[in-house]
Amino acid sequence: MKELGRMESARIARCSYRSLTVVIALSENSKYLDICNEICLRFKELKVGSFDLTYSLPDHPNCLLQSDMDLHMMLMCLTMLKISFVDILVKDLVSSNNDNGDQKWEESDHTASNHAMSNREVSNRTAPLSCTLESRSAIDENDHFGDSRLDGGNAYLSQYWKEYISHDGQRFEGGVTEFRNKLCKYAAHMRFRIAYVKNDKERVLAECFKKISDGCNWRIYACLCRGNGFFYIRSLNNVHTCTPVVDEQKSKMMSSKVVSSVLVDQIREKPTIKPADIVKDFKQKYGLDISYHSAWHGKVLAKSEVHGNESLSYNQLVQYRDALMSTNPGSHCVLECDPTTSRFQRLFICYGACIEGFRWCRPLLFIDATYFKSKYKGQLIGATGRDGNQGFFPFAFAIVDSENKENWSWFFENLAKVLTPQGRTITFVSDHNKDVIEAVSNIFPTSHHAFCLNHLKEKLGSKYPPTNGKLFRDGIVERFMKCAHAPTEAAFEFNMRNLKEEGGAPVQTFLDNLPKENWSSAHFKGNRYGEMCKNASESFHSWILELCALPICQMLEGIRIKLMVMVSERSREAGQWCSVLCPEMEKTLSEMLTVGQHWNASRSSTSVFEVHAEVSVMVDLVNHFCSCHDWQIKGFPCAHALVAVQKNSGCMYDYIDDYFKLSYYRRSYATLISPIPDTKDMMHEGSEDVILPPLIKKGRPRTKTIKSVGKVPRAITCSRCGAVARHNKKTCTAKF
Repeated sequence: MKELGRMESARIARCSYRSLTVVIALSENSKYLDICNEICLRFKELKVGSFDLTYSLPDHPNCLLQSDMDLHMMLMCLTMLKISFVDILVKDLVSSNNDNGDQKWEESDHTASNHAMSNREVSNRTAPLSCTLESRSAIDENDHFGDSRLDGGNAYLSQYWKEYISHDGQRFEGGVTEFRNKLCKYAAHMRFRIAYVKNDKERVLAECFKKISDGCNWRIYACLCRGNGFFYIRSLNNVHTCTPVVDEQKSKMMSSKVVSSVLVDQIREKPTIKPADIVKDFKQKYGLDISYHSAWHGKVLAKSEVHGNESLSYNQLVQYRDALMSTNPGSHCVLECDPTTSRFQRLFICYGACIEGFRWCRPLLFIDATYFKSKYKGQLIGATGRDGNQGFFPFAFAIVDSENKENWSWFFENLAKVLTPQGRTITFVSDHNKDVIEAVSNIFPTSHHAFCLNHLKEKLGSKYPPTNGKLFRDGIVERFMKCAHAPTEAAFEFNMRNLKEEGGAPVQTFLDNLPKENWSSAHFKGNRYGEMCKNASESFHSWILELCALPICQMLEGIRIKLMVMVSERSREAGQWCSVLCPEMEKTLSEMLTVGQHWNASRSSTSVFEVHAEVSVMVDLVNHFCSCHDWQIKGFPCAHALVAVQKNSGCMYDYIDDYFKLSYYRRSYATLISPIPDTKDMMHEGSEDVILPPLIKKGRPRTKTIKSVGKVPRAITCSRCGAVARHNKKTCTAKF
C-alpha cells in the first residue's frame, strides 16, 4: 500500500532538449540538483550550469525552474491541478564576457541577444563550453537571420526550429522525410530559401537560393546510412553571407507537407479547424505567412496521417459491425451497400444499452439530420430522447448517402424493429418534412407526430419578403406562437382569427398544408411533455459535431466512446443522488411550490379542488387535470395542482410521472456500453466483402445542418414544349 501511495503521488517530467525527450520521475523528495544531474547524465553534451529549465502550466507556458523552492511549488501546482505529467524545456546558455571581463551566462536566443547586447558584446562572445554548444557556433554567426519573438516579447513556437540543423554528423532517425521536413522548418525560421541540387531518397544536397545572386556559400549535404536507415549530415557550411528574405508575402519553404507535420497534434484535438484559422495561427504562433492552399492541403494530409485514409475506412465497416454486435449484445446494426457496385449506401446503429435504457425514458423521440464534413459527404440521421433529468438521451442514428424518401423510410423501419417490442406509443418531434411525415404515418400509424415550432417559425417568416420589415414579420410569428401554445380550442380559435386577419394570404397559404393536430397544443392528441421544439436532437448533433469531419469508422468509434463515457458518468452520478426526483425536476418542483405558496384551495369533492390564484382554477387529482392545462401539456404537476395536493395532505411524488424519478433515471443508465477492440488491422480471412465509398460530386461538402422545408417543389413552365413540369428548355426531352 505504501508503494502504491508513492506511485500515486509521483509525477512524470518530460524533459526536452533540441529534438530529443527523456522521461524523469519526480517525487516529494526530489531536489533541483538531482534533476540537473539526471539531465546531464542523459544528455552527455550538457553540464550543470550550462542550461536553464522552464516548465509549462495551463495559461502559463514559461515558468522558471531554478531552485528547490521552484521545484516544490511546481509539484504543489501539479497536485492541485491533478496533472500527472509536466513538460520541462532545457535551454542552452551561451558563455560571454561583459565589459568588465567577468564571465556570465546568457540564454542562446539570438534575436533577444541582439536587442540586449551591443555590437561589441556580440563580437566578444566566446566559444561555448560543451560540445553540443560548439556545434551551434555556426548558427551564432547568422544572428541577423530569424525572428523568434512575438510582439509582446514571448518566443514564437518556431524558435526551436533553428536547432534542427546544427552540425556535421547530426542524425535523423526518420530518414530523408524527417531531414527534409526539419531542413524546411529551419530555413523558414531563419528567413532564407534553399535550392535543391540533388534530392532523392538516398542523398540530399541543398544550397542557399541566393548563391548566384549574392554569392552565398551556405551549403548542406546529407545521405542515407544503409546499415540503419538513418540520414546523416555529412557536410555543413552554416554561414550565410547574403541578406535574409524579408520581402516574401508567403514563406516558400512552408509547403503543405511541412504544414501538415505541424498540424498533426492540432488536427487530433480539433479536426474541424478551418484553413483560414490555420493561416492565422501560423502567423500568430510561428511568425510565418503561409498560403491558403498550403493550409488547406496541409490539413488534408494531417487528417490522413492522424485518422487514416477515408476511402479505406469504408472497407472496415463489415469488421466494425461484427465487432460491435459481438461486444454489445442486444444491439441493432444494419449495413447496406449497392449490390451491383459494392458502394456504401447506409448504416443504422442502435446500441443494446440505448434500447434497454430508453424503456425508462419518456416515449418521446426527436428526429433530425445533419451533413457530414468529410470528403464523401452524406448525412447523419439521429433519434434522440429525453431522460428524467432533462438531458438528451442518444437512442439511435444512421448514416445515409443522401436524404431522400427511401432512406427516411428505411430509418424508421429500423426504428420500428427496436421500438415495437417495447409496446409503447411513441411521440415523434421533427421538422415539417414531407418524407418524414409519410414515413411516420406508414410505419408508426398509431404514433403521434409533432412539428418543431422553431422550424415552423422560420418557414412562416420566409413567406414575407424583407420589404415588409422585421417588425411586421416578428408580429406575425408572435401571433402564430400564441396559436401554438394556446391551451384550449377556444383560445386557439381566437388567436387564429387574429393571425389570419393580420397575416393575409401568405398565412393562409402557410396553414393550408399544416394540420393543426401536429403543432397546436390544444389539438395535439399525444403527450409531448411540453416539448415544442427538437432541441434534444440539436444538442446531440452539436455534441458530435467535430466527429463528423473524421473518416466513417473513426467517426463511429468517436460516437461510441462519447456514448460509453456519457452513460458511465451519468450512472456514477446517479448513484450519488439521494432525492426522489432527478435534480433538475426537484428544482422545478421547488419553483412550482414557491409560485403557489400564497394561494388557497377549497375542496369540492374527494379529489376535486378549486385553487384561488390570480384566477380560480379547478384541479382533479385523480385524473391529473388542471383547468390551466399546464399539467396535461407538460406531464408535470403545475403550481395549482401542488396546492391541491397539499390541501389534500397527500404526497406530491405520488402525482408525478415515474419518468421524472431517480429510480427510472438510474435504470436508464444501468446498462453500459462495452469497448470495441481496435478494428483497424482486422481482416476476415477469406472474406470477399469489399465496400467502396459512395460517389461524390465535385465541390466542398456542406457544413451546415439540413433545413427541411417540407414543401412540394415549385412547378415551372417549359418554354420549348409548354408543359408545366420540373424541366426547362435546356433539359426538355419532348419530341416534335
